[in-house]
Amino acid sequence: MYTPISNLSDSSRLWIYQSNRTFTDNEKSQISEALKQFTSTWNAHGSDLQSSFEIVKDLFIVIAVDEESSAASGCSIDKCVGLIRHFEEAFGLSLFERTNVAYDTGDSIKIFTMNQAKSLIGDNVIQPTTPIYDNTVNNLGEFRKNWIKNADQSWLKRFFVSA
Repeated sequence: MYTPISNLSDSSRLWIYQSNRTFTDNEKSQISEALKQFTSTWNAHGSDLQSSFEIVKDLFIVIAVDEESSAASGCSIDKCVGLIRHFEEAFGLSLFERTNVAYDTGDSIKIFTMNQAKSLIGDNVIQPTTPIYDNTVNNLGEFRKNWIKNADQSWLKRFFVSA
């Protein structure tokens, strides 16, 4: 059952799918429509899942399930993954590449691969205060408080010691 994401509890389980590029207005509209329909009928073993989604910064699909009343099962999660894979195929996107990292330049959001981190820090492209999007957050509370953090407060901190 679709619920606005602002109404879900901080303990809600969370999945973040980062695109390899920003969504067009048309893609964003189609993704939103499909996710609204999906979350309105999403269930696990016949029990409705109180769920929601957001498209953030035209780059991230955020899906949340409040598992206090009903938990997402393997089969229900597989259905969601199937929908995300459909978006990849329909729009020529990559939404499962976990080595892509997004950071905010102030003017735009840029993406780099993890193996470029040391070089970007060494070249001062990414500095200790550069906002990094941490897609490893597990629940809505962490997302609300810690999704965006300074690079030196993220997994990148080890590169600043030797930079």
